[in-house]
Amino acid sequence: MKAKLTIKSKVKKMVFILIPVAAGLALAFQSVFYEKVSRDIGVFGTAVMVHFFGLIAAVIVFLLVKGSIQNLTSNINGYTVVAGALGVIVVTAITKSVSLNGVLLTVMLSVVAQMIFAKIIGHFGWFGIEQNPINWMQVLAIFLMIVGVFIYQKS
Repeated sequence: MKAKLTIKSKVKKMVFILIPVAAGLALAFQSVFYEKVSRDIGVFGTAVMVHFFGLIAAVIVFLLVKGSIQNLTSNINGYTVVAGALGVIVVTAITKSVSLNGVLLTVMLSVVAQMIFAKIIGHFGWFGIEQNPINWMQVLAIFLMIVGVFIYQKS
């Protein structure tokens, strides 16, 4: 029985690792697609269309999983509105950055910025998340990623 639990826990751990890897893969492809679409309809047109088709896809998935639209509208709050607005900033910024900097540098800078600000948010426990104080190993990891961006830019 213990072996089954160990295998089950390993699979669960792999899934938790594969989910952000899949998100990273999607971000790389998405960045390229944003830039290609923006050539035809501009940066802001891209933000509108990406969110429009994203809404359609999200509603379809939501209905398949939850089965009712009532579950969707019962818990709208300020975080929902801000997250939506931030999504527009993300799409617009990434779309413009890919055309200026290329896909890899855009993704590298985005990831480093996410790590820095996520660590600040976690360190102080902002927005009601569990506080997770920064340590020297995390500072070193972020510093090495920043160095990696500089090395990449120089190559």
